[in-house]
Amino acid sequence: MELLQDHNEPLYLQLKKILRTLVVSGEYAPGQQIPTEQELMKQYNVSRITVRRAIQELINEKYLIKSQGKGTFVSQTRPNRELVKLKSFTEGCEDHHQVAKSQVLSVTLDRANKHDISRLGVTEEDKVIHITRLRFRDDVPFLIEHSYYPYPQYAFLTEHNLSGSVYAILKEERGLVPVRSEKSVEIAYATAEQAQLLGINKGAALFLMRTIVYDEEDNPVHHNIVFLDGVTYRFSF
Repeated sequence: MELLQDHNEPLYLQLKKILRTLVVSGEYAPGQQIPTEQELMKQYNVSRITVRRAIQELINEKYLIKSQGKGTFVSQTRPNRELVKLKSFTEGCEDHHQVAKSQVLSVTLDRANKHDISRLGVTEEDKVIHITRLRFRDDVPFLIEHSYYPYPQYAFLTEHNLSGSVYAILKEERGLVPVRSEKSVEIAYATAEQAQLLGINKGAALFLMRTIVYDEEDNPVHHNIVFLDGVTYRFSF
């Protein structure tokens, strides 16, 4: 069996989706050993590098676990996935009767770095659209947002006013609705530039949130790196 070899999607990502579907559907049961690298290479007519990358990403996402000297097995517990429509920053503010506003600081076309490659499935030869915005809540600067979209797939974004909801543009232009995200949060400290933009002191504590957003077909739409004021922002779980 060969992969579709969609030129717009790397082979490892195609294989990753196939294996993940087999896990989620139960065809590969919890605790079951999956085929060896050699078997997967032969079955899907792909290289060892492709197989290893697909498997490693599924290990990182807790679908698979590797046992040294024994092989790779399906995890006994499945990762927790959010499968509801994500709300944009604008929608979130509206829900709380707040006014959202964005100031576009820059829109650039950058060569993909290691974070873009691992989160968006692009290659080092690809480019990404890098949108930097300062976002306000009731006219108070709230966060600095760096968003990265694959190029040229989302080149149409550069033709729009990005001071509003980008998700509204995605829906209008492509009928695309983001449905889930993967997030991680850590602590950072404000640089002089960040402090000036957010109206805080240099060195003040910030939340650094990294997010990967997926569409209904589980394709990565974009990833964000966001810096939030650690004093005014609160997490709810």
